[in-house]
Amino acid sequence: MEKTKFLRITAFINGDDFKQDIPISSIDKSKKKLDVELKTDIDNGIVEANVPDEFFVCVYQVGDLMTEYNSFAKFDCNEGDILNIKKPTEIELFTAGSQVYAKSKVVYQANLNNVSDSNSGTVKIKILAPLADKKDTKKLVIAAMIKGQIQSEVIEDVQAELDKSGDSTIKRTFTFDRKTDIGLIQIGDRYHACVASEDLRPPERSECEKRVVKHFDKPNSLPAR
Repeated sequence: MEKTKFLRITAFINGDDFKQDIPISSIDKSKKKLDVELKTDIDNGIVEANVPDEFFVCVYQVGDLMTEYNSFAKFDCNEGDILNIKKPTEIELFTAGSQVYAKSKVVYQANLNNVSDSNSGTVKIKILAPLADKKDTKKLVIAAMIKGQIQSEVIEDVQAELDKSGDSTIKRTFTFDRKTDIGLIQIGDRYHACVASEDLRPPERSECEKRVVKHFDKPNSLPAR
């Protein structure tokens, strides 16, 4: 991590999204690991946290943006379940066995010659929330994260939207600028999506899924439950 200037942490926990930068200069180098606490209200008006609601956390190592902006930044992501609401649930990143970055980089390298314009444009992430088994859902939040950027939207009246569409799936497409503040979004970059609602239980009030970016010319779709 000698060339890292700061760590970008993004997460989605209990319907709340997190984005935090930690300068490397503020980290005690004598310690073998960095502990970061992410706190959310048990009840935030959309969902009340409980076991085993899902969440994800991603960390990006950000170096010299002037020289590394177009490169494939080192990162790691992990998903977990809330194990206890009275004490912290722990999740680890950058463990020796993690293959998240390696698998994403394979996709990136295989598509280096397939991207005609690597310095502009957007990437679209289409999130699908099938509710055929939860048609009485009233309020729902959908979130998408890529390259340390996170967007979310609260659907205040799920029933009205389902009635209007005549479908049993809520759909949202999030558009991200490929030029982010920590580097260019590349083919192979991993993205996460989560949906959360009090009405999704059982089994979980929050559910998350992940994939890697494969398209710039059309939306990257992901069912989130």
